[in-house]
Amino acid sequence: MSAYERPKALNIALPKLAPPVAAFVPFLRSGNLIFLAGHIAKLDGQPCVGQLGADRTTEQGKNTARAAAIDLM
Repeated sequence: MSAYERPKALNIALPKLAPPVAAFVPFLRSGNLIFLAGHIAKLDGQPCVGQLGADRTTEQGKNTARAAAIDLM
């Protein structure tokens, strides 16, 4: 399965690229590593804030982490 077919099989729709809202580099590649910074977890286009275990459930945390990972792709 190709890298293009796999997200479709997992029902993942990649978001459109958004222009940066600040003067920062969204990623830095060093050899075969990519370092990421300055990313905000969003659900339904809104920033997702809270503390896991305090005001966010484990399920909400998993959904937020999945959304952040998809945004980073």
